[in-house]
Amino acid sequence: MLHNETIAFAWSTPEYEFKQKRKDWYWIVGAVAVGLIILAIILQNYLFAFLIAIAAFLMITLAAKEPLSLPIEISEHGIQVYKETYTYDSLFNFWITYDKNNEPILLLLTDRRISPIISLTIDEDIDVMELREYLLNFIDEQEMKESLTDRIIDKIGF
Repeated sequence: MLHNETIAFAWSTPEYEFKQKRKDWYWIVGAVAVGLIILAIILQNYLFAFLIAIAAFLMITLAAKEPLSLPIEISEHGIQVYKETYTYDSLFNFWITYDKNNEPILLLLTDRRISPIISLTIDEDIDVMELREYLLNFIDEQEMKESLTDRIIDKIGF
């Protein structure tokens, strides 16, 4: 946890944008999974059939799960997202953009090898220009886009 006296910005954001799925979404996922499982069995690729069954089960289970509310704290020591703290040494760049709902998004480029871009929805009570000026004291600003994974997940309605 960051030192309370140094926190400059704090808000909470959902873990991901929750989209209520209609029943036909679940039927489509199930039908595609059954079709792929049958194809894998015909091709005698039982491992692939098993992996498709697990993937379909996980997709259906995670689609109904409500997102956690993640607390975000920004201070002179770094940025804390839920239980993970990113020091400014582990952050390369940031960019503030807007999503399709015109909500401000803070993108952070980290030193992580898998999913290096972190996307955080900025609360409406936070002054975006003030946040930008504060972050410029510690890291560089560089234009970025959301990760390919985030864009694919958004397209399939997950």
